[in-house]
Amino acid sequence: MQPDIEPPVLLTKVAAVVTAFRPTSQLIESVSSLRRQLATVVVVDDGGGPGFDQIFDAAADAGAMVLRLEKNSGIASALNAGIDLARTKAVEYIITVDQDSLLSAEYVRRLVDAADSAAAAGVTPGLVSPARIHGNPVKTAGSKSGVPLGREPIQSGLLIPVSTLDIIGNFWDGLFIDLVDTEYYFRALDAGLPTVLADAEFEHSLGSFVDANIWGRDIRYQNRALKVRIAASWRYYYIFRNRILVGRRYAKVHPVWIIGGLLLDLRHLLFVTVLAPGRSARLSSALRGLVDGVRGRSGKGHSS
Repeated sequence: MQPDIEPPVLLTKVAAVVTAFRPTSQLIESVSSLRRQLATVVVVDDGGGPGFDQIFDAAADAGAMVLRLEKNSGIASALNAGIDLARTKAVEYIITVDQDSLLSAEYVRRLVDAADSAAAAGVTPGLVSPARIHGNPVKTAGSKSGVPLGREPIQSGLLIPVSTLDIIGNFWDGLFIDLVDTEYYFRALDAGLPTVLADAEFEHSLGSFVDANIWGRDIRYQNRALKVRIAASWRYYYIFRNRILVGRRYAKVHPVWIIGGLLLDLRHLLFVTVLAPGRSARLSSALRGLVDGVRGRSGKGHSS
């Protein structure tokens, strides 16, 4: 006779908020994984339109609270709506998750343990981030009282204490998408709430790869096709617009980051313009973003 295997103890003080826009069935796998760790999982449909009822119904059957927004308002607004709903469950932490991110079995507990350890050492965590993503270490910012600290984290897999939300508020929904997490990191940091690193990691995809191509000829390196990581052309509008918008807000306090971030974006744009197809659309999108950023325009842009 097989011994009884006790089910995992669900964390009740953490709620997951999963944002989704025209998701695939991978969303259901993500929800199922989270429900094996957490009592509360909120899925927010960011106005993806008709045709996805079956997937959202399956997410609900898997134990998620599903919130359907009427229009596409951007990831920041979707996160805020999900956070507001999750907080009705009187949780202490919110963990934000992209629809295509899959968190390992002990992931959430490791982040909560890191937050508890930081608090015990006298460090109030503003955010808690994994120390590694896809096997690669994240940017670090030294340590305080023996607690490892990180620089700007990515939004997916990020643990946010409710106390942080109480102090600095929700995400800046005017950014729509891109740099939403970076802006929130600086807002927390400026409020004296650093980002704590946890001994955890997860798999997360950043962009897609295409074959490098110049004048119609594929570029090879070490006898293999050279790959270039790019984002969708319309994303470059938000990358550059929001770089300007966030820069205007934080230039006085963080000028080195503002300049360095803009230079990195420009270097990336130059790189993909030389090596990746879709050059005209990408450059046009980035230029419109720069112009609207200078104008101070926020919200959903005309490139999306």
